[in-house]
Amino acid sequence: MDAKINREAHIFCRRGFLMSSLALALSLAAPGSVSASVVKAKGALKNKKPQKGCVLSYSQTGYTERYGKLIARCWEKQGLTVMTGNLKQADRSALANYDLIAIGAPVHYFDVPKNVQDWLTEIPSINGIGVVSYVSFGGNGNGQHNAAVNILEALTNRGGIPLGMDTFGNMSAYPPTWSMGNEAQTLKFRDKPDQATYARVRALASDVLGRYASGQGITVQSEPSFSGLFKGGISRWVAKATIGRHEMDTKLCIRCGTCVNRCPVGAIDLAIPRIDTKRCILCFGCLNNCPTGAHVMTTFGKKIYSFAELLKRHKIAIQEPRPIDG
Repeated sequence: MDAKINREAHIFCRRGFLMSSLALALSLAAPGSVSASVVKAKGALKNKKPQKGCVLSYSQTGYTERYGKLIARCWEKQGLTVMTGNLKQADRSALANYDLIAIGAPVHYFDVPKNVQDWLTEIPSINGIGVVSYVSFGGNGNGQHNAAVNILEALTNRGGIPLGMDTFGNMSAYPPTWSMGNEAQTLKFRDKPDQATYARVRALASDVLGRYASGQGITVQSEPSFSGLFKGGISRWVAKATIGRHEMDTKLCIRCGTCVNRCPVGAIDLAIPRIDTKRCILCFGCLNNCPTGAHVMTTFGKKIYSFAELLKRHKIAIQEPRPIDG
């Protein structure tokens, strides 16, 4: 009985901490505290016609990767040689060898994921190379436009010529939402992405090639947003305050290394085993991709279950894009 009371008190304290944190953030918020960013071309394309393209994505549940592969296939159909890959494993020093670069990421906590931000700060000069950004977001989303602008801005600051940007919606892959009993909120979008979504991806790929041919870059601007006051670290810090258990069940773990490969910040050590919760950016990649359910997490005392489990429970199959020639 005492253990139950202590556990419930612990949950209550975390709820209180979360609400206090939000109240503090609101009290600090002031009009004009979110400034707009303007991204525009500052030079010219180095080649008249693109020959080589590169599409890199950070993707934990497959959405962003699907969009990136479709962009690559569209470019290949137009005669380009295109390399696709995982952002984590990509060689930044090779970026200068391409004519076109597209970078994609999901929206995490109203912003570009921290690991993607860090990666972008370390890329070399890409002067005269056409650049594209795209993001995936769950449900109605929040912050997706500004996240795409931020990626494009980072690429432009390294000398890239901005040629395209878009955002693509899908069903949410954020486990606390459905694990807290809000499955309906997620399942409203169970049919996303659909073929209309993929048509927009193809349109982005085509528009970018058209702009490259004309030599005209685009100008985009971030939008004032209340959620921008809580983006990134603030929102992630508040979310972390709600997490109770975050550990591995050694009886279920088969040492396959999936979680290690998926973790964008190297927070998992299977030899111990141990999760460095301070380093963790709460992307839920370990939970969502573990094949045996060995990653155990709770929020407000409730067990969080994975994206794969959500799909299984509701017999959902994510739509794939139809063949380009279909």
